[in-house]
Amino acid sequence: MIKKRYMHLSEKIIKENPNIGASLDARQDIANVEVPKLGKIAAVNAIGEWGQPKSRITHLVFCTTTSLHMPGADYQLAKILGLEPKVKRVMLYLQGCFGGGTVLRMAKDLAENNVGARVLVVC
Repeated sequence: MIKKRYMHLSEKIIKENPNIGASLDARQDIANVEVPKLGKIAAVNAIGEWGQPKSRITHLVFCTTTSLHMPGADYQLAKILGLEPKVKRVMLYLQGCFGGGTVLRMAKDLAENNVGARVLVVC
């Protein structure tokens, strides 16, 4: 059983949104902006550890428990990172913990079945 969940919140966000606890709309509005930013931090770290240019990325698989905003967080992240428009994107919305295993399985399948594929996973 999941006993505690975490979400990207800062003191500034909480002060600017006093109804955040009672309002799904307020939480979604925040997530629509903050999820791609948080994804960027993780992606930049992963790309740095990988040590290859981001131009070699062929696929982006993105999963989040929040945000149904269009264009999606995958598109926003690709834009923020400056990924090429030809990068193929897959987005899983509202999947919770289940999504983590799913995106890893999807990334494995994409990498194994597409010669030369380089898959960036952000979850």
